[in-house]
Amino acid sequence: MKTFFRTTIFFALTLIAFSAVAQNDGKGLVDRRVTLDESREEKAKSEARKAFPQAKPPAIQTENREQEMPKLPSSDGTVKVSARLDDDSITIGDQTVLRITVEGLDGRRVQLPTPEALCGRAIEALESDSDTLHDASGKTTGIEQTVTVTSFDAGVHIIEGIVVSIDGNGQRVLLAPADTLTLTVEYVADADTVKCEVKADADYIAEPLTFWEVVRWMLWALLAAVAVLVAIWIVKRRKDHKPIVVLPGAKPLPADKRALKELESLRHKELWQKGRIKKYYTDMTDIVRRFLRNMYGIAAGEMTTRQTLNAFHGIADWSEESETLLRKLLQKADMVKFAKMEPESYEHDEAMQCAVDFVRKVAETHRINNPENEGGK
Repeated sequence: MKTFFRTTIFFALTLIAFSAVAQNDGKGLVDRRVTLDESREEKAKSEARKAFPQAKPPAIQTENREQEMPKLPSSDGTVKVSARLDDDSITIGDQTVLRITVEGLDGRRVQLPTPEALCGRAIEALESDSDTLHDASGKTTGIEQTVTVTSFDAGVHIIEGIVVSIDGNGQRVLLAPADTLTLTVEYVADADTVKCEVKADADYIAEPLTFWEVVRWMLWALLAAVAVLVAIWIVKRRKDHKPIVVLPGAKPLPADKRALKELESLRHKELWQKGRIKKYYTDMTDIVRRFLRNMYGIAAGEMTTRQTLNAFHGIADWSEESETLLRKLLQKADMVKFAKMEPESYEHDEAMQCAVDFVRKVAETHRINNPENEGGK
């Protein structure tokens, strides 16, 4: 227990010292981080002004295609093609979705445009996907292609190149949406892209630990140390055959008194009178073997009769009389349990008296030899 209290006090003092140091270091790190952040913010603004020296956003420019796309019909009387943008106005670097819908296929094969064909000099296609369309009865009626697009050039850009190829009856028909799609990309002063680029090159500074974060982790460490010490203490108590919890004022019975109490309880059960002779002798020898374990640490419960007698012969409280009583009891029990001997009625009482006399004789010898440790463990 002294080791336990010393360890607890050590962890408590370490917690207080470490928390004070961490709080001071954290304050210094915060001040330094604020100063560095302000410096980097000014640097980012300076870089943005160099990249965009205009006081106002540049005038929106419309991308001109070098070659006009041929005008194609949006329907051949059966199949119809349409297209739309989820948002036709975005800021630089933002994204929107282009949706191309083909309806009325009725089993005809369709070839959708590739994302590369939809991209101009200023528009980039990030990803593309397609999904089938069904009517109320579950019949496939068409297909929809979704293309995620973005742009990093301010201006109004025309999305061309939306050409859908329809195959049927050995013929191929090219269709395109009737409406011209335009994507407006707006300029944003002090663009986040500039700040992100500047910050990406800056040294990374981790957030400092706060006082309560340090306290929390130290408390968890202290609880873990206490749990380990408690576990060690419990294992040691069990190894020494001592109770883990002792109620205040409840003194455990000495080993001899416990054994005599258990033998008396066995006598009142009247097992041999009920024909349970083997059970009677088994319980009786188990009580005596537990008595030897509690008194001297002899693991008699896992030993044969010969091994038990040899172990008992080596203890300081050995006497010839007590060994004779133990041998007589164990040998008779072996005859009943293994040779199926049926003793006479008076022999059952004699066996019980033999066990009682053995416990009393050993306890008496122990008290004479060890007056300061009466009754054993």
